[in-house]
Amino acid sequence: MHYLEMVFYYGILTALVLTIVVFVHEMGHYLMARRFGIKVDAFSIGFGRELVGFTDKRGMRWKICLFPFGGFVVLHGENPPYHNTDQMFDAAERDGALWTRPNWQRSLVSFGGPLANFIFTLLLMLFVFSFWGKGVVSPVISAVEIGAGADRAGIKVGDEILSIDGQSVPEQFDDVVRMTQESGDALDIEVKRGEDILDFHVNLIVMKEDGDFGEDASRKIMGIVLGNGSWLLEAVNRVDDVDTFGQPDLARKLILDRLGRDMVVNFGLIKKPGDLQKNYRLRLSKDLNHGLFDPKSAQYDSIFYGDHIKMQTKKIGIGQSAVESLIFSWKAIRKTIGVIYQMGVGQKDAGDLGGVVKIGEMTGGAARQVDIWGYAVLLKLLAVLSVNIGFLNLLPLPMLDGGHLVFNLYEAVRGKAPHPKTKAYIMAGSLGFVFAFVILVNFRDILEIFY
Repeated sequence: MHYLEMVFYYGILTALVLTIVVFVHEMGHYLMARRFGIKVDAFSIGFGRELVGFTDKRGMRWKICLFPFGGFVVLHGENPPYHNTDQMFDAAERDGALWTRPNWQRSLVSFGGPLANFIFTLLLMLFVFSFWGKGVVSPVISAVEIGAGADRAGIKVGDEILSIDGQSVPEQFDDVVRMTQESGDALDIEVKRGEDILDFHVNLIVMKEDGDFGEDASRKIMGIVLGNGSWLLEAVNRVDDVDTFGQPDLARKLILDRLGRDMVVNFGLIKKPGDLQKNYRLRLSKDLNHGLFDPKSAQYDSIFYGDHIKMQTKKIGIGQSAVESLIFSWKAIRKTIGVIYQMGVGQKDAGDLGGVVKIGEMTGGAARQVDIWGYAVLLKLLAVLSVNIGFLNLLPLPMLDGGHLVFNLYEAVRGKAPHPKTKAYIMAGSLGFVFAFVILVNFRDILEIFY
C-alpha cells in the first residue's frame, strides 16, 4: 500500500473516528452541565497546544488541540473552596459554579458523557439497520473445512443448502447456528448441486471455546463457511501443498493461478504457539478478487470469498431495528466486561483489551474494504467504540466518570464530600495506573504488528 494511503487509513481516519467518539462523550457532559445552568469554561477536542479555536458569547472557549486522541470539557468551579469554607465569594465566582449545585445534579453531569455514548450508539445502529438492513447469510457454501463432518459426508464448495433436519434454511446466520446447536450429534442436510437435489448425513464436531467470562462455550460445527468474507494474505500459511507462511506475494501468485478452481488453503494468523489454523477447500471468483491484480488497490493484500460482491441485507422495520440496536449494544458491552473479568482472574492480559494502535488497525482495515462491504462496516466500528468508551468511563477509577460518581455516592452516604487531600492522593494514584495501563496495552499492540 502506498505510504500516503497508510497515513490516511491508519492515521487520519483513526484520529477522525476517535475524535467523533470523544466529541459525543464530551458533548454529553456539556449538555448536561448547560441543563443545570453550570458554566463551561472550555470544550477541547484533543490535548496539547491549541491549533484552532474561538470564544463564544458565553465566554466558553471551543478549541481543537495538537493531539486529537481524546478531549475534555472544563466546568467552572469544579472543586469546592475547601481551603476556607467561611470565605464569601463574589457573585461572579459563584455564578454557574459546579460545586454550588446539588449532589444529584453533579452526578448527572458526570454520567452525561457515558450516556451520550450509549445514546449515540443506539441511534447510529438504528440508522444502520433502518437504512442498510440486517445482514442475511447466503445458503451457498463458500468453503469446507478439510476433515470436518461436511467434508467427510461429501459436501462441496458451491452447494446450496435447502434444509437442515427437514427445516428450511433461514436467512439469519444466528438461526443456522441455533439449529446446529439444538441438534444431536449429526444433521440431515439437503443441498442443491447444479440441477441435482442431494441428501447428506453430516456428523458434527464439538469445538472447544471459552465464553466471554471464561466459561465453557463449546459449540457444534459441521465445518462449512456460509456467506461472504475476507482473509488477509498474511494469514494464508499454505496454498495446496506450497508453504506460503510469511510470503504474501507467493500466496497471491498461487491464488491468482487458481482463481475459479478448487484449492486448499491453510488459514490462521500465527502470532503465538497454539494459534488456530485450519485447512479449507474453497473456490475464489475473479470478480470478487480483481484487487489482487492491482498493487494500487486497497484489496491487494486480501482475498474475498462468497458469491456476492456486497453483503446481502434484508430491510427491517423501525421497531425491529430498535431491538437489533439494543442487542448490538449489549453484545459489545458484554464482550468488554468479559475481557476485563478474564483479565482480573488471570485468563487474559491487558493486550487483549486493545488500545489506540489496535483501534487504528481495525479502522484502517475496515476503511480499506469500504467499497466492498459498504460504509455500514465503518459505522458499526464507530458504534462499538462509542459504547465501549461509554462503558469504560463508568469504571470506578477516580480519573474517569465512574470515579466521580463514586465520590458523589460517598458524599450522598456520608453527607459530606471526601477530604481534598484524600481525593488528591486517590486521583494521583489513579492517574499513574491509567498511564501505565495505556502504555502496556499499546506496547502490546505495537509488538503484535511487527512480530
